[in-house]
Amino acid sequence: MTFKVGTWNLQLPVAEKRRSAMRLHTDQENADVWVLTETHDGFSPGHEFHHSSLPGRDGKNGPEHRWVTIWSKHRLEKLETTDGKRTVAVRVTPSNSAPYLVYGTVLPWKGDNWEGNPSAGGFAFKKALETQLQDWKALQKAYPTDEFFLLGDFNQDLVSKPRYYGSLSNRQALEAALEDAGLIAITGEANDPIRRDSYPCACIDHICVKTDSQWVMDVTNRWPNRTTPDRSLSDHFGVAAILSRAGA
Repeated sequence: MTFKVGTWNLQLPVAEKRRSAMRLHTDQENADVWVLTETHDGFSPGHEFHHSSLPGRDGKNGPEHRWVTIWSKHRLEKLETTDGKRTVAVRVTPSNSAPYLVYGTVLPWKGDNWEGNPSAGGFAFKKALETQLQDWKALQKAYPTDEFFLLGDFNQDLVSKPRYYGSLSNRQALEAALEDAGLIAITGEANDPIRRDSYPCACIDHICVKTDSQWVMDVTNRWPNRTTPDRSLSDHFGVAAILSRAGA
């Protein structure tokens, strides 16, 4: 039994031509769950169930723009998060397997003064991370037997030299937060499909699972198949992972 999760920053897909080109990739990937960031209500990967962050992007752009939307092939239940603008959480209930939690995020980038916190020195990044960490821990405490998947645009690489984006300080903060929440990124270092296949680029959009997850990573991949992102689509690669049940 396998399970596929994917994430992609769509960089505000307003034009129908661009949406159609993106849909070719999401159709090909056919993930069970998508966490799409910087997205638009007009774009769908074809799944029936979804839940989005608040309309607009921090009050900017139109109400159809969203920082995060989670799409699922299976029924989902909305869960509350502390930052309703840049995060989304759901509980997915498949008909033939146990429910699981999905948390979608966009963490601050360089120069982003999140919620009035200055970006200098990674202060905004770390403040947002602290806020989200409490969500990750609280949701796992509320649903202790559920698997937990954390995906989205972290705006931070998790590879050794050469660094691609972010800072060493922010990387250390992110890794510490993941460890505190009992999570691990399966798109870092040797498992980073972008660093592997599109060197020297690297993932800043990540997929994280519980360290004691019953799902183990089979393979990670990225698209499009280029050395750099296809900027006619997005300035980000898409990233996905296929997981299988441990011992299955």
